[in-house]
Amino acid sequence: MNKVKRAIISSAVDAMQVTEVDKVTRHYCFSLDFIGFSGHFPGYPILPAFVQVLTALSLAEEKKGGTLKLATVENAKFLIPLRPCQKIKFQCQERLIGGKPGCEVRITLVEELAASFQLTFEERDNEI
Repeated sequence: MNKVKRAIISSAVDAMQVTEVDKVTRHYCFSLDFIGFSGHFPGYPILPAFVQVLTALSLAEEKKGGTLKLATVENAKFLIPLRPCQKIKFQCQERLIGGKPGCEVRITLVEELAASFQLTFEERDNEI
């Protein structure tokens, strides 16, 4: 497991919550010294889009109990800059997207939509 993914997992502030059969939620709080803020941006750290995608992927993998191979990121909208020490809610809802297994991701900050996107995964033995 790489450094960023380990740091993401350690930034979780609660256990994964299964809110519906196909939907999971978890809150994260990324500290000022979180590796993902490195260089993005000096003096005004913002959580990079790739970290948001990797966090959602990590949550989907936890729900599935194994590694998923990311195929695409679609319909990405990053609306609110995410900063250090904020409690951020990640929600993944399992869906078929363009015929491929995947999930719709919503990221909220104090109930306001901060980002949304869809992830699709390569199929492995007909499961994601």
